[in-house]
Amino acid sequence: MKPELKRIETTLHQLSDKNPEIGNQPDGMGWRSQTPDAAPSISMTVESWTDQKQSGKTPVLPKLKAPSFTNHRNAANPALATTLLQEIEVIVSGWQKELHQILRQIQDLYLEGPIVDGWLESHAREPEVGVEVLREAVETGHAASVHQLMDYVEECNQPDGNVTCESPRTGYRLVGLDGEGQLWSRPCPPEQVPTVSVAIARYQKLRQLLVRKQDLETRLSQLAETLIVLHGHLQDPSS
Repeated sequence: MKPELKRIETTLHQLSDKNPEIGNQPDGMGWRSQTPDAAPSISMTVESWTDQKQSGKTPVLPKLKAPSFTNHRNAANPALATTLLQEIEVIVSGWQKELHQILRQIQDLYLEGPIVDGWLESHAREPEVGVEVLREAVETGHAASVHQLMDYVEECNQPDGNVTCESPRTGYRLVGLDGEGQLWSRPCPPEQVPTVSVAIARYQKLRQLLVRKQDLETRLSQLAETLIVLHGHLQDPSS
């Protein structure tokens, strides 16, 4: 390139930097630039790649309150279910053991002897000595029997003599209720009073054992029904 042309080109570049309209003027070779006459001037600011990367790492998020945890007894506890099942197992084992002991005690009561549902009552008993003599005198009608009866009466009336007649003694009878609630009674000889008393005591003990047995069986039955419902609920896929 000639030095003259180079100087002209340098001058044109300097003028174009100072005056933007120089682009519409012909250059040194007689050509015009094809720049549009009314091209708008657009100013764009492009952020650097480093700024975009940094803004992507630390986005601006709303502040949230930190959750507060309390020690409420109904809070989820993974070991709570296992602990409750173990306690239930201990309770049920105790019920079953007590029920087994009660059944054995009931069996022992039946093996001990008779069991009587009733009670003893005492009453005044008439004299028994001399009754046979009177009965014989009336039935036979013998004079000897009458004389014997008279001698017996005289003997009883002697205040200082040895009295052979007996004073009224206490008697006993066994009393109870039947299935319809009606009262019944049976005479109980004095020599059988101890045996009957023990039989009555056996019944009272048997009654207490039967009440406790019924209570334990009811508890076990209700618990079994509850566990069956719970077991079905656990196996339900929709639960």
